[in-house]
Amino acid sequence: MANEIEVKLIAPPELVSSIKEMTFDGVISTSPWSSSHLENTYFDTDSFKLRELRIGLRVRKDGEQYIQTVKSSGKAIGGLHQRNESESLLPEPELDLELVEDPYLKILLEEAQEEGELRAVFDTNFHREKAELHFDDGSRIELALDIGTIESDGKTLNISEVELELKEGDAKHLFNLSRQLISEKGFLICNASKARRGYRLCNGLPATHRRMTTTELTHGMEAEKAFEIICFAGLKHWQYYEQLLDSDMAATAILQMYRAMVYIQHVYHVFGSIIPRNATSDLRANWNWVAEFMETIIEVARNQQHIDMLAENGADGEAFLLAAQENRKQLESAIERFRALQATERYNLVMLGISEWLFFKRWQDFIEDRDKEQLHAPIVAFAKVQLEHMLKELKRSLGPKRKMEPSDYLDEVASLRRALDLGLFFGALFDSKKRQQYRQPWLDLLAGIRELQYNLYAAQIYLDCNLKTADETERWLEKRNDSVLEAMEQTRNAVFKNKPYWLIG
Repeated sequence: MANEIEVKLIAPPELVSSIKEMTFDGVISTSPWSSSHLENTYFDTDSFKLRELRIGLRVRKDGEQYIQTVKSSGKAIGGLHQRNESESLLPEPELDLELVEDPYLKILLEEAQEEGELRAVFDTNFHREKAELHFDDGSRIELALDIGTIESDGKTLNISEVELELKEGDAKHLFNLSRQLISEKGFLICNASKARRGYRLCNGLPATHRRMTTTELTHGMEAEKAFEIICFAGLKHWQYYEQLLDSDMAATAILQMYRAMVYIQHVYHVFGSIIPRNATSDLRANWNWVAEFMETIIEVARNQQHIDMLAENGADGEAFLLAAQENRKQLESAIERFRALQATERYNLVMLGISEWLFFKRWQDFIEDRDKEQLHAPIVAFAKVQLEHMLKELKRSLGPKRKMEPSDYLDEVASLRRALDLGLFFGALFDSKKRQQYRQPWLDLLAGIRELQYNLYAAQIYLDCNLKTADETERWLEKRNDSVLEAMEQTRNAVFKNKPYWLIG
């Protein structure tokens, strides 16, 4: 069992090959380059159960050897990959799961086989050149240059990438080498493994929608560890949807990426009393820079969802169809601009920097030794304080005594989202059933706000596309909003009467 720490970067084949001629700071020697041709077959069930369990299973032909590998997904943030791996030599290219010794992996493999036999689902075939860099502090990093293809069901993707794997020593060299390749050669961070890209080619396996869920915290967990886990949850959500910008889910993907960014900003805000603001200032500035590029995309993507809802509700006519086509063009153009941003040096250095900040716990540099005790305090006490503070804020802004018009609700979207994210941060520390019962009315309020947003957009479309007269539109909007506001009023009256789940023993 090995614990991999590696960075994956992509570039055209000629740039990948040019790495062999580069020199790197701190490197005192480089081993001779070796070459091999690797043929890999990945296995799963017909229902893709292994993918659901986030386990990769392959058989690789390397020269005359056959190697069976089982990998858990681990973490892949900002190009930095961490995962557990189990390898076994095989006498022939046939699976032998009895050779897997890791108990956790064995259980998951057995669970998958209960749903059906394992079969070959895609192949990755590539030429690999690799060498080892030796640093003056004794660190060793393996460079692997891979050029080839991924094939499944008659479809093909190209492979052209470099993997930098830390074999021994200080991980700072991974980041330093990555920065050099990004800045000097134009390499781009790749968070998608060959396996993930292979699965995207498989017929019968459409892209799936993922929602933010409660993070896996425990009562005895230290606050600092909880902070790391919650940060990784937001970044993984961003990373997952970043891969879907070129799919039919592009509009959803950009909205979910924005969702992840807001989530991460909430993390910095909530943990501000433990992780000083000056420790996250650069991160917040970088996210704000990305947000500037996303603002117009977000509006167009939301409008696309509203247009789809209007079409489902019977909206038709030449003017409406033209408006829908124009919105689609705007969305495609906006997403292309964001893809161009992803290919810039700054974007890739920002994403790498976020990974580095988390990996090395850079916030510790901003905390005095006398204040570090709070990092090691149990998270549950901190969570209760934050949840209670959040509830007081909600009572001020959404309390039942306040009379609220649609515009008032729209003004409270940010505070309501922050409160709901707080529940995702810390909800696992408390009784799940009680938490879900308490949370649902707040989700209903947010759903009501979304409906108010839709009503406003739909009314404007009715006018712009001459689907209704001004009087008809006004009556329609008033009737729609009245029913939504009545339901939200009832919810607000009831929600503050419920006992918070974090106060129930």
